[in-house]
Amino acid sequence: MASDFSRLMKQDFSDLEAAAKAWRELSTTMDSLTDRHRRQVTGPLHASWKGDDADAALFYLEDVESRIGVVETETMAVAEVLDTTKFWMEAAQTDLRNAVRRAEEDHFEVDGDGWVTDPTTDDLPRQDPDARQIIADRSGLLGEHRAAIDKALADAHKASDDGAKALAGLDGDILTDPLSHDAAAESAQDVKDAMKAIGVQGPQIPEDDPKAAAEWWKALSPEERQTYTTLYPKEIGATDGLPADVRDDANRTALAQELNLIQEGNWDEGFPGETDETVNNRQSNLLVLNEQLEKADGAPKGKELYLLGYDSKDDGRAIIAQGNPDTAAHTGILVPGTNTDMESVPGQLERIDRLHNAADKQADGESVAMITWLGYDAPEASSTDFDSVGGTGRAEDAAPDLRQFVAGTHAAHDGSPSHTTVLGHSYGSTVVGAAASGGSGLGADDVVVVGSPGMTVDNASDLQMDPEHVWIGGADDDAVIKHASGLTLGPDPMWQEFGGNNFEVDTHGHSGYWDKGSDSLANQGAVIAGRQPTEVPKRTLPPEGEVVPGL
Repeated sequence: MASDFSRLMKQDFSDLEAAAKAWRELSTTMDSLTDRHRRQVTGPLHASWKGDDADAALFYLEDVESRIGVVETETMAVAEVLDTTKFWMEAAQTDLRNAVRRAEEDHFEVDGDGWVTDPTTDDLPRQDPDARQIIADRSGLLGEHRAAIDKALADAHKASDDGAKALAGLDGDILTDPLSHDAAAESAQDVKDAMKAIGVQGPQIPEDDPKAAAEWWKALSPEERQTYTTLYPKEIGATDGLPADVRDDANRTALAQELNLIQEGNWDEGFPGETDETVNNRQSNLLVLNEQLEKADGAPKGKELYLLGYDSKDDGRAIIAQGNPDTAAHTGILVPGTNTDMESVPGQLERIDRLHNAADKQADGESVAMITWLGYDAPEASSTDFDSVGGTGRAEDAAPDLRQFVAGTHAAHDGSPSHTTVLGHSYGSTVVGAAASGGSGLGADDVVVVGSPGMTVDNASDLQMDPEHVWIGGADDDAVIKHASGLTLGPDPMWQEFGGNNFEVDTHGHSGYWDKGSDSLANQGAVIAGRQPTEVPKRTLPPEGEVVPGL
């Protein structure tokens, strides 16, 4: 106890602070290297080099990239352990010094071993009743001062022991062991174990409030932001209202850790209770998503992809931006429809790329970002489960999430919010309608729907926005409009009675609205860019074969 007392009283924690800073700087450097390696090495190679040699080289380069990411995670965890240990050690030191000061103020003596004695009672007559009372009172106070010193020393021991326990799991063996192939997954578990050992909870993010989340993020120091992004990637990546580049960085880390866990680690720990089939499905979803991100890593500025959200479960979910929505003057958000799952992501990315190009041509040099929002469980076209695609349940479930996401794009935008257009295709238009008509509205400047089977409302005025900014397009031979609108999801929004504006469509079928060179595509691009599309009159008579209630 003697050496512990004297050491803690005099201890200087500047070396611990410097060590934590060095580890944190190393982690930040690794983060920059990962991004640079992805955009300047593996990204361009994925886009231009094919064949067996390319596969072998990329396998090696991606392993290097993964290990850089592991170093980023592990070193940030070390920095956090050192910082936290320093905090609690300094708190214990402050408590100890205060305990000694209070004892001395009460005229007790504290020796170099931390032992407290009371010289004021040495010469008091023990037989005198008044003296005995004084001695008794002082004895109780003596015990309090000794207990305070003992507690401070115990707190210091605990902080030191907890820190040592946490650091023991961060010894770098996952990088030096040649047989370790699950390093990314293990690093995620190392973080959980280390933070548990030192009693650190995750970030206290305001829930379901993008504006509050944005303010919370802005109030953090740069060090805190980097720490949270590195150590809690799933939580940060899923938070609407945070910057797009932050969410992308966090989600890519989380995706790499999850994919590595399934491929090389003990996935029972990550997905307890799931079957081989469900976990294999997760892996397939992650591989599809990862491949699309890797292919675009070398994309030119303005065309880069940002992973704003994902979920590997079931059909999979993915929210991906092309271009940075935080800095774009115009942002379009495309909500896909029936049968959209993770396997559909390549096609959805192609659609937003074409919309991006169409809007760029009409934006007079202002920047554009496009987002594909598969942030819901899209229905399946099944004859045995008509309620999936024929009911509004999936749309109503998705509506709050879509409203929150749009609010998040506003909250995260630099300066004034971007001009925002939300587009819905097929059942996606039903989701858009449910989102706009519910809650406090969708918060979009314009809404575009194509191939709509109905928007859950009877009139554009029910969407809580100016009907003049509601745009509807439909091909004459679109089978979904012909056979599904006017049934269970609402009237055909192309009709006069619905309101809003119809724009010119020159494409065919239910999936032709993004055909290159078409007026259908150009008109959607015009709305996204804040321009006037080519309008056509609202329908007053149904196309041949269309179902119209009451007729």
